[in-house]
Amino acid sequence: MISFELSEEQKIVQSTMSEFAKNVLRPEARKSDDNAKLDDEVLAALWSTGLVQSQADEDEGGSSVTNAIVLEELAAGDAAMAVSLAASLGFAQAIATQGSPAQRELLATFAAGEINQGAIALVERGSGNDLLKPSTTAKRSGDGYTLNGVKTMVPMAANCSHFLVIADNEGALDAFIVPADTAGVRVEQSPATLGLRAAQLGQVSFNDVKLSGAMRLGEGNGADIQKIVDSARVGLTAIMVGVSRAVMDYVIPYTKERHVHGVKLAQKQTIAFNIADMHMGIECMRGMTWNAAWELEARRPATRSAQLAYTYASQQAMQIADNGVQAMGGHGFVKAHPMEMWYRNARALSVLEGAIGV
Repeated sequence: MISFELSEEQKIVQSTMSEFAKNVLRPEARKSDDNAKLDDEVLAALWSTGLVQSQADEDEGGSSVTNAIVLEELAAGDAAMAVSLAASLGFAQAIATQGSPAQRELLATFAAGEINQGAIALVERGSGNDLLKPSTTAKRSGDGYTLNGVKTMVPMAANCSHFLVIADNEGALDAFIVPADTAGVRVEQSPATLGLRAAQLGQVSFNDVKLSGAMRLGEGNGADIQKIVDSARVGLTAIMVGVSRAVMDYVIPYTKERHVHGVKLAQKQTIAFNIADMHMGIECMRGMTWNAAWELEARRPATRSAQLAYTYASQQAMQIADNGVQAMGGHGFVKAHPMEMWYRNARALSVLEGAIGV
């Protein structure tokens, strides 16, 4: 029988991250969004929690379920900050679980106290692209490879020391560890985005980038790219749960205090039913997220569960955010309240598939 009862350690982690998100991330979220940049001190405080480092400390990577719990809590405070951390988390865990012994030595730099960000470069330009059919190519060149292509929607691209690039290797999918300072790698300035502005989603071009064979993830064994995609979907779903929960937790007290025509908004049937739908949707999203994360952690096939969770959460998060805006009326559209920011973030998350991980 499957149980979603949290362990004592997971309860402590959940409580700690919840307090951190409430007291540190939430107060800075609006300023970060306005500036389109994460506060350095807040980012350093988040890095000091050791979540990314925990992936590097263990040969098998961290716990996908615990990571999903943490990302939900962080996203309830600031989705952009959660995406930023999740990008490095996904990079580190992919190397920890699928990298060769020599490649895992790279994680020592992530286990150190200083901020060292990485990201998975998977998404490409053009709507409707199949993540598993990239136009980015890696071709044999002597004992190594030559990489060409363009990746987009890469979180904190300008701050990354390394990218994990998914490419077509002569008909087969592979991942390549690419230092950001390699000749031929160009990170373009982040364009203005609808949501997640502080995550500085950037575009990275790879023009005749020369790589040694040792930079192929897994080296001679190669890597399971589908597992990386599954992990990314679960991570995004966890973040969408957090954003949706933030919306509901804000709407409930607002509608209980706000009076319209002498009646509290919460007593109006439409509003009450919408809030009930929010609660049911969030519970379903969380259950599907934890189930897919558990399958990843147990090394079971998780593709179906991850895809279902991501698809359902993409729809529910937007519906919940829209209902939140509607419940607040004109207040839902102004910056005096965070609802409009959460609406934009929910929309951005629904198209960010493949950029992060758990």
